[in-house]
Amino acid sequence: MELLTDFFAWAWPRHLNPISWYIRPLFFIPIAVFAWRRQGWWMSLSIVAMLSSFFWFPEPDEVDPAAQAILDMEAELFAQPGWQTVVSLGTVPCFLGGIVWAFWRHSIGIGLWVVNIGVAYKAAWVWVNTDFDGFMHVVPIYAIALIVVNAVVLGFAKWRKLPLYPERTKATTTV
Repeated sequence: MELLTDFFAWAWPRHLNPISWYIRPLFFIPIAVFAWRRQGWWMSLSIVAMLSSFFWFPEPDEVDPAAQAILDMEAELFAQPGWQTVVSLGTVPCFLGGIVWAFWRHSIGIGLWVVNIGVAYKAAWVWVNTDFDGFMHVVPIYAIALIVVNAVVLGFAKWRKLPLYPERTKATTTV
């Protein structure tokens, strides 16, 4: 247990690096691609990379007070777990599962709905659990993420002439 505590004490300050905040949503693209191609191993590796990306970068020299407020709130959530912690952490696998399910089923439209609703939920969660300054700190991060992810996915769909929603085949009956 001490090893885990030491690891989090080392990793948590790196989570304050804004680069990790900008890069994390971009992992939705490889997750969607590998789900689309039904390459479970690569998709899983992309999910692990996304979840571990919070400690890839060095601890920043200066920390934006709004970012610090957000991370203080997250640290408190983990330090004193309650029903909010369970609900908050439970949304992560649901969100990732929704992305995987939609793209595995080749539904670009539903996949983008899941991504956009998930990011909007996270922004609202930050607003509710911090102050308006915390929310305003994440707005540019999430806006850039949504613009990039939506542009890449929709651009790919247009380039490959893929429908946003898969065609439903009607069962034929013989009489």
